Amino acid sequence: MIARLVVALFVTMVLVLGGCSEPTASETEAAQVAEAPRAAETPAAAEPAKTPETPKPAQAPAPTQAAKTPEAPKPAEAPKPAQTPATPAPTPQQAVPMVFRVNCGAAEPYTDKAGNVWAVDQEWATGKTWGADGGMTVDRTGVGITGTDAPRVYETERYSMYSYKFTVPNGKYTARLHFCETFEGIYGAGERVFSVSIEGQQVLKDLDIFKEVGPLKPLVKELKGVAVADGQLTIEFTPNIENPEINGIEIARE
Repeated sequence: MIARLVVALFVTMVLVLGGCSEPTASETEAAQVAEAPRAAETPAAAEPAKTPETPKPAQAPAPTQAAKTPEAPKPAEAPKPAQTPATPAPTPQQAVPMVFRVNCGAAEPYTDKAGNVWAVDQEWATGKTWGADGGMTVDRTGVGITGTDAPRVYETERYSMYSYKFTVPNGKYTARLHFCETFEGIYGAGERVFSVSIEGQQVLKDLDIFKEVGPLKPLVKELKGVAVADGQLTIEFTPNIENPEINGIEIARE
């Protein structure tokens, strides 16, 4: 069976191969003919070169403006003279304003027969407008003062103090200092001697109360034209024999 199939297959192949024809001569020649070469293309004519543009002439710089002549400065005006304020005319019989009236050594205020109120004594301290610097006080009520309508002023005193200070506006003042010898230990002249200065200027030198008026009698020293330039009027006491003493102080604005 297999042998038959092989023979049949072989016969079929022979028949197929025998039916194929060879190529004709014309076809062979056609295949061998080479295509004729193409004519070379003529290159396109070159474009004429462009004429370069003529450069524009440079613009001339704008003419420089002439510098302006500066204006001449105006002359400075002369300063006007300061006007001097007019001084008010003093009022005729104008009362002298009292700034302070102190009853030295007193613990209570005192009103005299003229209606003047005398302030109680006090020591100088920060925040106060006046006061004594140092010293001690004594009250000799009923000691028997004569020759005055205000005996209470002289019954009290401050002694052994360094100074009294009063805060006041700058200006001129009148100071009235009241003294009286009431100490039973003083028997005659020369036993109490001291000096007084106001604003650094000695105004009473070697004051001896007993020598001038005796005991239990007022002695008033009025000192005018006291100039204050530092806002404080200061009265200083310098001992010579025994302690300085004072009974009353009045400060009035001139």
